[in-house]
Amino acid sequence: MNQRKHIAYLMRGLPACGKSHRARRLAGSDGIVLETDQYFYTQVGDDPGSYDYSNERLSDARSWNLSRFRAALAHGVSPIVIDRGNGLNSETLAYVLLAHESRYQVELRELDSPWWQELRVLLKYKDDVAAELLDRWAESLAERSRQTHRVPMKTIQRWMQSWRSDLTVNDVLQC
Repeated sequence: MNQRKHIAYLMRGLPACGKSHRARRLAGSDGIVLETDQYFYTQVGDDPGSYDYSNERLSDARSWNLSRFRAALAHGVSPIVIDRGNGLNSETLAYVLLAHESRYQVELRELDSPWWQELRVLLKYKDDVAAELLDRWAESLAERSRQTHRVPMKTIQRWMQSWRSDLTVNDVLQC
């Protein structure tokens, strides 16, 4: 008898590059996608079709999504896809530790959109790339995100500067 391995995917990528699209494909029909931004659709405001972001409620949104992750782990859902930036930070560490406690395999996954493939190369060599080129990308992504999560260009630029192309689950465990 073949026992299915439980897996949690942590999506990595910048806003408006295709994380959610890839996350849904990874989850398939048996899995679940958990996205912190869903809080601002379902838990804030009166219209579930409206993104009611509030920086003051971001901590609540993060806790809400982590609670949903705990519940999915407890129910043995697989795969679980965490649809957020998942960089080297304490939030990502919390997801990894909870998954490991529940004996889930954890994998970092990036996007497969054509524009991400181009941008990820630029980010890998960002110290050698003209700042203006990355700024144009940040502006483009901010424009794309205006229809969904409205991430400002300055925020995207900051995330670009801290992007680690070689990040591994072990790196996260050591942060």
